[in-house]
Amino acid sequence: MVLARIIRQAGSSPRTLGTACLVAESGRLTGTIGGGRLEFEVLTRAQDVLKNGRSTLLSFQMTGDEVAASEMICGGTVDVYLEPVFPGNETARDIFNHLALLSGQGHAGTLVTRIAEGIDWTDTGCRMLMEPGGKITGRIDAPADLKQRVLYPGGDGQAVLVKSEKTDAAFFVEPIRPDDVLYLFGAGHVSRCVAGIAETVGFSVVVVDDRAEFASRDRFPHAVDIVAIPFTTAFEQIHVAASAYIVIVTRGHSHDRDVLRWALTQPVSYLGMIGSRRKREIIYRSLMDEGVTADRLARVHSPIGLSIGAQTPEEIAVSIVAELIAVRAAQRNPEQGGKSAIDG
Repeated sequence: MVLARIIRQAGSSPRTLGTACLVAESGRLTGTIGGGRLEFEVLTRAQDVLKNGRSTLLSFQMTGDEVAASEMICGGTVDVYLEPVFPGNETARDIFNHLALLSGQGHAGTLVTRIAEGIDWTDTGCRMLMEPGGKITGRIDAPADLKQRVLYPGGDGQAVLVKSEKTDAAFFVEPIRPDDVLYLFGAGHVSRCVAGIAETVGFSVVVVDDRAEFASRDRFPHAVDIVAIPFTTAFEQIHVAASAYIVIVTRGHSHDRDVLRWALTQPVSYLGMIGSRRKREIIYRSLMDEGVTADRLARVHSPIGLSIGAQTPEEIAVSIVAELIAVRAAQRNPEQGGKSAIDG
């Protein structure tokens, strides 16, 4: 297959640095880097990469007349790097298999890729995966003036293209984030709809409910885990990462309160609880009587979801997942200020 990633952008563009897609030998596309003419060019050039087995760099101008003639409304310049990832390269296979395992287990890392025209698919020195503990998979020979920036990127956790001032060497350094795990407490109608939409937009879903007939594989076929035990027992078994998202949609006030009490002790990325403002105030007062501070309760998104006039379980699920996407986007790219790709 061919891995295509946005490694540089100037001006307005539909996707951020590090956005990637895969083009299989069959022509199948997995993921997207923005659609329109940009993606069409990537698909076309990917066929050449598949044939000759060598990397290439595509620079795409989206300014002036080019924008007017394009289906894309965003202006700017985008550089996309296309690299062959063939099964015969054992080093590449080890790196990407380990990368998937790392991310799936909730761990972070850094992937470094040498950027150059014409790197052959057999090259074993063009990628390197670094873990926080110091373990390195793969190898890259960086020139002296870049070693510090490549091996110890630091910074704000955003992808960056590092270029040498003395040579033509360039490296794309990108953070490997843990999978976005969404814990759904409650397995009713809303939860089922939330799970389906959340999975579509890249969340790994864990469902927790004390009713085995609701927390079942039939109802949640794509959930990574289903926990069908009492909520208070589940608290002892679930260990959430700081990057996790928690949505509370149980069947009753008492369960909502119990889950919220526990969830407030977890340093998660998002915490939301379904219900009316009246229900929220009743639960909040109850928890404050137990000593929970107003500052801690201010973390909670409740009533949950974006205000779009949602009524049905499906509509409510759309509003909830939209809020999850907004929070995730703001955390990943704070400089974007929540701007969407459709903003142009």
